[in-house]
Amino acid sequence: MPRTPSGSPSGPPSGAPGRVPSFDDFSARAQAIVRAMPERFLEGIESVDVHREVKRDPVLPEVVLLGECATSPLSALAQEEAFRSTVHVYYGSFVDMAGKDARFDVDAELVETLEHEVQHHIEDRAGVKALADADDLFEQHARFKAGLDTQPGWYRQGEPMGPRTWAVDLDLFVELPLRRAQFDALKGSAVTLQVLEGPLEVEVPADASPEEVFTVPEAGLFEPDEELAEGEEVDEDTPGTAGDLHIVPLVR
Repeated sequence: MPRTPSGSPSGPPSGAPGRVPSFDDFSARAQAIVRAMPERFLEGIESVDVHREVKRDPVLPEVVLLGECATSPLSALAQEEAFRSTVHVYYGSFVDMAGKDARFDVDAELVETLEHEVQHHIEDRAGVKALADADDLFEQHARFKAGLDTQPGWYRQGEPMGPRTWAVDLDLFVELPLRRAQFDALKGSAVTLQVLEGPLEVEVPADASPEEVFTVPEAGLFEPDEELAEGEEVDEDTPGTAGDLHIVPLVR
């Protein structure tokens, strides 16, 4: 994912590789980094909130999240042109990562995390305007299935189904935000994802590329050929059509 240039963050770095500053110093540094960004990049961001806890990925629990960009509840009450976000940074996750890796550069990772989450907001904001109706979503889905270029995050205009999970027709799209080191550690292994109501084991190829979208055929939503009787449940013998599950790594 392309990163948004932020200029030169003001103030001296408050951390060094393998060392984490105090929570107060870390929080102040985060706000200084954001203040140094161009105002046009921050339009629609209500706040940057720093939390003390470790944040574990809801889809891949073995991975900790350094930050995330969440849609503000106010967006649901406003027009699409007023799309708003809150950026969250998890101090405890930085402590966790620094404790595991003496080379972990706290300040550099904080800068990169904030730039990444602001970029995420910019793309979401642009997507709301560009994919405002069902025809655009249909076109993007068709381009994706044909292997053509698509707009970043286009699938987020589908139906939200859970943490970073969206449905477009019967296909499911699941985002996995990962640092490069985390992505490399997963290559050549089986990982268990928490998708919808249950676990799903996925093999990550040893030669996996962070630009790839990984598809698990027929692991998406299921639509039976005929309407089921009341109380009847779908099983392996139920005739119907299943969509695919698409795993979208967001590697930085």
